[in-house]
Amino acid sequence: MLDASGLTRSFQRRDVLGPLDLQVQAGERLALTGANGAGKSTLLRCIAGTLAPSSGTVTVAGHPAGSRAAKRCIGVSFAQERSFYLRLTGAENLTTFGSMREGKAQARASVEEILTELELHDVAARRIDRCSSGMVQQLSIARALLGTPPIVLLDEPTRSLDTAAVDRLWAALDRRRGATVIIATHRKEDVGRCERQLALGAS
Repeated sequence: MLDASGLTRSFQRRDVLGPLDLQVQAGERLALTGANGAGKSTLLRCIAGTLAPSSGTVTVAGHPAGSRAAKRCIGVSFAQERSFYLRLTGAENLTTFGSMREGKAQARASVEEILTELELHDVAARRIDRCSSGMVQQLSIARALLGTPPIVLLDEPTRSLDTAAVDRLWAALDRRRGATVIIATHRKEDVGRCERQLALGAS
């Protein structure tokens, strides 16, 4: 489902990631761990296609990372999410993003389903600029799960969530056992829910 070969990423001549070879199978859950700055978010962004590697290749479901075909396979939630439209409600944002993948009518149905599943109707009724960081995090997770993508990338998804919200997230992922999940996390509880762990920055 995912193949990275010789992957590296540098910023201003500083090596942040790699060289890394990584294969993740369909339906597998992989936890990315390591200290802040170890390259967890960088790796997720290279997989998602929002950041180009300095060298090496990444393919997603057989497609080059960043290609339209690859992006259609991926649902992603990044920490400190900034891509929502601030003057729209959470529900309006989700419908807008969902329409790009599924079409407007199907997106509305998918949004209703995910808001019910994650118990986010009250949060989604608020404008984004009136939401707390934890609320925005939950909406970002909801967006990642819209349309049941085969690959889900989650960047510290449980950091700003209370216990009940964390339980709802993992229950939603458990209902999607066929999906490949890659999660960057510092929480042992999250790592324990994954089949495999990759410690970045480890010597």
